[in-house]
Amino acid sequence: MGVYSDNPRQQLNAAWQVATSALDQWAKQVTAATSEAVDKLDPALRAALEAARAVVTGNWGACQCPCVTAHPQDQNVCEGGAIMTRRVAGRDMSLCAPCAVAQGVAEMRR
Repeated sequence: MGVYSDNPRQQLNAAWQVATSALDQWAKQVTAATSEAVDKLDPALRAALEAARAVVTGNWGACQCPCVTAHPQDQNVCEGGAIMTRRVAGRDMSLCAPCAVAQGVAEMRR
């Protein structure tokens, strides 16, 4: 700002530009940090909601696969412990890994 030492209006303009540039940089950094935090929190929040739903509904992680109709050719593959939730027949259903794979293979054959 030494170049504009004799003109207050030019000094104010130069200071305003520096402040605007600094605020713009700050806003970009905050936006990037917020986006990164949301990306990290989203899976954690989903897992927490899934756990809360399991507690409320009494589903303590048991596989809910209707094996007889979902994968009839792969009987007795169920491990019993659910690892994922999948939409089956219009409702969310907890599935163990073998049932999820068996259902996927059964759907591929269609």
